[in-house]
Amino acid sequence: MSKSNYSSQRSHHQSSRSGLATSRIHNSRYSSTKTINKSKQNSQAQEDYPLFHVHSSDYEIIFANNKTSTDMINKSLNHVDTCKQYATDTESDRTNNQLSLIQINSIPIKPPSFVMLFELNRLPDRNSQKYENIHQLFQLIFRLGNEIYSWRNMEKELVPVKELFTWPIPAELLDIQPHFPAWYNWARTQCEVQNLLHRNDKNNDNEFTQQHHQQSSCYCHPPSPYKINELWSLQNAFMYGCNLFIDKSCTLSHWSLNLTSSHSSLSHADRMKMIHYATHDVMAVTFLIRPITEKWTFDKIKNRKMNKMFVVFNSTKLPPLPTSTTKKKKIKSINMQKFAILFRGNDPDEEEISSDDEIYLNQVIEPNDFKHEQDNDNNNNNINLLQDQIEPIDDDYILVNNNLLNDNELIVNNHYMVDDANDEEETAPTKKHTKNQQRSVQAPT
Repeated sequence: MSKSNYSSQRSHHQSSRSGLATSRIHNSRYSSTKTINKSKQNSQAQEDYPLFHVHSSDYEIIFANNKTSTDMINKSLNHVDTCKQYATDTESDRTNNQLSLIQINSIPIKPPSFVMLFELNRLPDRNSQKYENIHQLFQLIFRLGNEIYSWRNMEKELVPVKELFTWPIPAELLDIQPHFPAWYNWARTQCEVQNLLHRNDKNNDNEFTQQHHQQSSCYCHPPSPYKINELWSLQNAFMYGCNLFIDKSCTLSHWSLNLTSSHSSLSHADRMKMIHYATHDVMAVTFLIRPITEKWTFDKIKNRKMNKMFVVFNSTKLPPLPTSTTKKKKIKSINMQKFAILFRGNDPDEEEISSDDEIYLNQVIEPNDFKHEQDNDNNNNNINLLQDQIEPIDDDYILVNNNLLNDNELIVNNHYMVDDANDEEETAPTKKHTKNQQRSVQAPT
């Protein structure tokens, strides 16, 4: 190789590295900006809506871990033995996306309900009697004849810890998230705050007003911001449907760390905020069950008594979900140039893909037109060769933004907790996890 060619190639590689480094710096800065924007949106919503809050007398927190007393486990076993309805939720650690916490809210005959927080990284030894008792808790909660409500596909969420359950789970798993859009649209039609819809139509540059006497519009609840049958986030569902706010600033947290011990790597303030978030997030699912299944109006939600939302109710079968007439197909071919630009993030208007966003190949593909580019035939052939090697992105795959959101101070109900003096300082887990140990990630939570 000649010196001139070597020098040229070396210069090219250095330029490529420089460009890559610049791109990474740009993405890092943009990611920070996106996180700040998300935090501002969360703070703004907190100012605009009343906080969803359940009085401490209406529920009791139970921590299930290797320090849980035998008396507390027996108390929980007796409680769940009388309950047939539950709401569930899960949290994963922000460092590795590993399933770390399972929240279960019982729906008893009378208050208080139990909010059980199963710390999966702090369960007792599998050969111990305490582990058998916690395992029995799961067996009773998810037994045949029980109803388990959730705000996403709970069976997929629990796959990484399926050894804790009888599998397949014999209980009836009821995901209410896909049913929210139809209920919300229906509730808007029932709203008493209705007026004639006036619409300005333009026809041949002549503007005229058309009154629709058969159609009325709800002005106290805005139209859905989502596409038809698109899944809602739990936070938006509460703001739009209930005029209440759920703080999601703790969603991406170190859930694998100790939530109860003063020797935890987490500060006391962080632990209190995370516990408050975990309990109210699963109780938010419980809160929405009856409005969706029993088709409540907005007025009925507004006039409800909070303590009545967390006691047993007569089950109502969920309506069948609407079926889409056009089925999305997985597409292998992809425009390489546009795909590269998308992930390079050179366009300041492009947003980073967050944990609430999902990307499909048909969203980044645009047709190639070579009618007036005869000189690009060879390039087209090379691109086609690359396309044949591209594997389709699975529909359930989501790129997650693991940047920690800003913490906001929260008022947390005081719950009695005993710290074990023998507990040792914890550090964040650093070991790698196999693919089947990772929790499945669903679109928006």
